[in-house]
Amino acid sequence: MAEPPLLQLPDVDPALLSVVIRRILTEDRAGAEARGFEPLLEIAYLVASADSLNADEREGLIRTFEQLTSTDRAALEQHLRDFDEAVVSSNRADRLRQAVTDLHPDDRGGAVAFAAAIAMSDGWLGESELAVLVELGSHLEIPADKAREIVEGVIARVETRLR
Repeated sequence: MAEPPLLQLPDVDPALLSVVIRRILTEDRAGAEARGFEPLLEIAYLVASADSLNADEREGLIRTFEQLTSTDRAALEQHLRDFDEAVVSSNRADRLRQAVTDLHPDDRGGAVAFAAAIAMSDGWLGESELAVLVELGSHLEIPADKAREIVEGVIARVETRLR
């Protein structure tokens, strides 16, 4: 954890948290396999990696997209390696803006919630991740307070499922 948590989920087994988050994401993205997933994968990556991408978040991305698409693990791992390299050589804000532009219209409404859930795969959400979620919202014409409400809604859904 590179920074103090802004929002902390209950202390639970990381495997259980991972399953709960993947189920929520799978429910929210029903029918997504027919759409291009790369922009949403990159958005989730950019949010989760704002405070550095830990192993739980990386694994959450891979497993979620394995379940949502017909893409195999090796290809997803390659996408993440490509994102690792791209974020070093280019501007994160520009990459986020481009990924939002490339989003399928059906994915625009749920992008903030989706990325927030992935970012919480490690059990907490930091200030830097929230800042990128708010920036994502602005690209989607979602006011900052509404973006925060969306994030709080995701936390509430996860906490309810963990009980």
